[in-house]
Amino acid sequence: MTNLSCNACSCVHNDDNCCCLNGIDVKGSNACECSETCCGSYSYKDGSAKNNTASPKLNLQIKCAAHNCVYNNNEACQADHVDISGITAVNADDTVCSTFKSK
Repeated sequence: MTNLSCNACSCVHNDDNCCCLNGIDVKGSNACECSETCCGSYSYKDGSAKNNTASPKLNLQIKCAAHNCVYNNNEACQADHVDISGITAVNADDTVCSTFKSK
């Protein structure tokens, strides 16, 4: 499991920079830099809505489609810590995996 920090506070799954999902999907199959990745699990929070069915998770599974990342092992992220950035995000494409590192 990977330790995740996320500053996409406009995401319905975000609670105090933690994700309430058990796992996330990182997209960017042809990515060569972090700006070409995104959190495929991002969902815009409409108003004050939030995921009340789950509590924040510090460690979770990350499915990663960024095959060119050094931390990708058979579509599973092996990084000890991952930062998802998207402080002004309104959709998934506005987020990035800041931990992405090209092979």
